[in-house]
Amino acid sequence: MSKQLLKILSLLMALAMVGAACGSGSASDDAASDDSVETDDSAADDSAADDDAMEDDAMEDDDAMEDDGDDAMADDGAVDPDAELVIGTILPVTGDLAFLGPAEIAGSELAAQDINAAGGVFGKDIVLIQGDSGDTTTDTASVEVDRLLSEGADAILGAASSAVSKTVIDKITGAGVIQFSPANTSPDFTTYDDNGLYFRTAPSDLLQGKVLADEVLAQGNETASVLFRQESYGTGLADAFMENFVAAGGTIDEFIPYAIDVESFDAEVDTIQSAGSDAVLVIGFAESANIITTMHERGIGPTSGTNVWGVDGNAGLQGEMSDPSILEGMSQTVPSVDLGSISEFIDRLVTEMGGEEETAYGAETYDSVIIVALAAAIAGSDGGEAIAAEINGVTKDGTKCTTFAECIELVNAGTDIDYDGLGGPYEFVDAGEPAAASFRIDTYGVDGADADQARYVFAS
Repeated sequence: MSKQLLKILSLLMALAMVGAACGSGSASDDAASDDSVETDDSAADDSAADDDAMEDDAMEDDDAMEDDGDDAMADDGAVDPDAELVIGTILPVTGDLAFLGPAEIAGSELAAQDINAAGGVFGKDIVLIQGDSGDTTTDTASVEVDRLLSEGADAILGAASSAVSKTVIDKITGAGVIQFSPANTSPDFTTYDDNGLYFRTAPSDLLQGKVLADEVLAQGNETASVLFRQESYGTGLADAFMENFVAAGGTIDEFIPYAIDVESFDAEVDTIQSAGSDAVLVIGFAESANIITTMHERGIGPTSGTNVWGVDGNAGLQGEMSDPSILEGMSQTVPSVDLGSISEFIDRLVTEMGGEEETAYGAETYDSVIIVALAAAIAGSDGGEAIAAEINGVTKDGTKCTTFAECIELVNAGTDIDYDGLGGPYEFVDAGEPAAASFRIDTYGVDGADADQARYVFAS
């Protein structure tokens, strides 16, 4: 038999076996088919793929319907059952504003306690994660922000320093997270490109600058010299003071910025001494202790008859002085409501602080946490953008309420609220900041204390 004929016969036998395998329904035939025929496996795979594709399409349709349902539920005000409001902080545990830290940290803790005692947000306790801001000589704030973002913070409270906030604002708001400062006062934040996610309970220094100018002029001072930190806070407040002082008829003799890392102020104080101004304004932080001490040594300090003024960055200055008595007669402005009107809260704050006496920005910090929590409850979401969309409205144009418990009851009843809080009324404008504010005017006494010498003015 020829080789060609053998090939033909072999092919015919193979075809016969394929036909038998395709026609059989038995397990043994199926096994034989699996062992001998690749074409059937391919056909089965194609069929399975078709079935899988149909199943995937159906699942996608179901998912789409489910997503549409979720969207509809969100539109109807339902809350994601996994939602949990997480607020982190970058408040000054260390750095040149560390004297403000105890009150701000205590304020945030008290707010979280009050919120959770009233049932929390979304029916759950809010989570508060404390962190440090350091100052501009360290990278503390940036490292802490990374940590807080990794831990799921929906909002980050702080920093106290405007200059520190500027180092992290892009990182926070760029991540879709709210940054809310209780103490930033630089005018730069009013127009900063923050994706609508930056807010503050502290008023802009455009207001404080006006108050300072009015107060210095009211003393009968016609000339003034200004010594200020060369960073966003110091420069912004110095500019605001100068603009208002000059506009009201005053004259600026010396306008002196200083680097934030210097330790000696001999040259700057010598220049101010030569000017012989009626008043001297010092815009600084802890380093103001060195400045005032040097002024005292030159005979132009508060006890020498010079009208020396400070600002909120100098609050707690007596604690930095080796001899607080040389502050006698010095005055300063601090954004603050009348502390007598919130005495119960101040008592709680001091107790939470362990007896510390400096309470500046404690109320504003408390209110920052409350406002974020109320906005989240109204939004029905722990998403940064959703919360941000409700924050301004929480502070105005509704039924007035002053505690979280009172406000959340109104929110749950569908009532529009206006939270005035401890440091309010705030009446946030579109930029996410107060349009008006109250300022405390402190004057240091014989032992460096300012007790019983405070008064308050309101500016808008």
